[in-house]
Amino acid sequence: MIGRIINYRYEVLEKVGDGPLFSVYRARDKVLNKVVALKVMHKDFASNREFAAAVEASYRDAARLAHPNIARILDADSSGEECIVACEFVRGISVQDRVKRAGPVSVALALDVGIAVLEALEYAHELGVVHGDIKPSDIIVGSDGEIKLTDFGLARALADFPVVYDQLQSFSIHYQAPEVVEGNTPTPASDIYAVGVVLYQMLTNALPFDGGTIASIALKKVKESPVPPRSINAAVPKSLNDIILKAIEPSADHRYKSVSAMLAELRALREALRLGKPVPVAETAQAAPAAQQEPEVETETLSRSYWWWLGLFVVAVLVSLGLTMLVVGQRAQIQVPQFLGLTWEEAQKLAEERGIELIDDGRAYSDTYEAGKICSAVPPAGTMVPKNRAQVRVKISLGPSTVEVPDLTGMTEADANEAAVKAGFTIGKVRQAYSDKVPINAVISQDPEPGARRPPGTAIDLVISQGPKPVPQSVEEPTTQDVGEERRFSVSIEVPSDAEGAQEVLIKVIDADGERVAYQELHDPGDNFTTSVVARGSNIRIKVYVGGVLVKDVTYK
Repeated sequence: MIGRIINYRYEVLEKVGDGPLFSVYRARDKVLNKVVALKVMHKDFASNREFAAAVEASYRDAARLAHPNIARILDADSSGEECIVACEFVRGISVQDRVKRAGPVSVALALDVGIAVLEALEYAHELGVVHGDIKPSDIIVGSDGEIKLTDFGLARALADFPVVYDQLQSFSIHYQAPEVVEGNTPTPASDIYAVGVVLYQMLTNALPFDGGTIASIALKKVKESPVPPRSINAAVPKSLNDIILKAIEPSADHRYKSVSAMLAELRALREALRLGKPVPVAETAQAAPAAQQEPEVETETLSRSYWWWLGLFVVAVLVSLGLTMLVVGQRAQIQVPQFLGLTWEEAQKLAEERGIELIDDGRAYSDTYEAGKICSAVPPAGTMVPKNRAQVRVKISLGPSTVEVPDLTGMTEADANEAAVKAGFTIGKVRQAYSDKVPINAVISQDPEPGARRPPGTAIDLVISQGPKPVPQSVEEPTTQDVGEERRFSVSIEVPSDAEGAQEVLIKVIDADGERVAYQELHDPGDNFTTSVVARGSNIRIKVYVGGVLVKDVTYK
């Protein structure tokens, strides 16, 4: 597989992982000139063409998700023998591998991961998209601290194919909510359950429910209570312990009503730990009451009583002083102003006036705020923050997550490919049809239609003209050429000298026998050669691709 070019576009560089459904490779997208994660479905699943088509449709629908904590889906295709999905490539390590290699993670990292995943789910749920299959292997922590949730879109396809779902369930059973195990459709509540299990595993290197069979695990989920994570890892704060246990309640009604509710509690806990505020802890055993201790002499009882009252007085003074300091500290707060819609320079000026440190938290697509304007601020406007540690993290808009589809009708296939790439799209499926109005080899129609808005990287399917439909000839009428006559053509090809690595040269012939591949070989950059192609009949069309790009398209009468 290494070195192979898939779909005339993706050059496979190295294998990075294997899953129950896909093998994952690092590949170079030769059209967009960027590194992507290429998922190739295992052959035993890809051979089910209906399932492969459902997976393609499901991933294409999820491609509309554009959030900083979601790995973007760039392309999906099942038209050939293979089913592939191209996604944003994230350099880092999955939570599953992190825990497997180093054991439980710190509370700080667990909170960062949990908050990032819930922020991604909050965005997706607002658009009506449920993940449905969250596992530690789906969460990638980048080398720069960036956290991405992957594999949106698969659950919908699996719901329509119960046989395939049953084959894969053993890989997901530990993270599935009881209602999903029973066969119900995944919901936001089941996503909350999965996040709770992932947090539990991150902090304890254990699962709340485990067993030898799927049935035994499913039964434990509804019949037994999990061991509190704090009992396994004493470093887990009681507040976080309670949040996790609420998230993995067997009844969906007893869990958080939304990811936003769980997200708010995790953010509050992280802020408390960051500022050194008190966090609820388990009660320690109290010393035996003094009344249970027998005095050695009568005078010692009076002495102890004196010191007891003195200690109580000191405690009261300290508590009063602490409350006073807390009130004063609470008053030393400032309100976060509205940064949304401002440029970075405008926001910096406003932040300096209010005594706030503004932190650039990266870029994000936004359909609300134009490129260059702030589209996200945490904490949001109106929040009270400590004056001595006033910080606000903002993201700057990259502009809309969708762009307008160009009009490719009337162009040749080569020109249409070039125009699509310039506009940020790719060419998908290409088929031919007869047309009395559109010249031969020109685009008759496209899908999506011109003017529609789609995410960058969306594939545009084309219908190419074959010219007017031939009129059947009478048997008596002479023909200028026998349709079975063999003809030979010399095709000259030059591989660009600045190409990166070996390039696949592909020659397709469309003649009286139909469409076929006449030549397919790898050539080094700078190769200049001529090859012979044999075809039959008239109106012979020869198409030449170099590195997946159409470079020559000639029709011979």
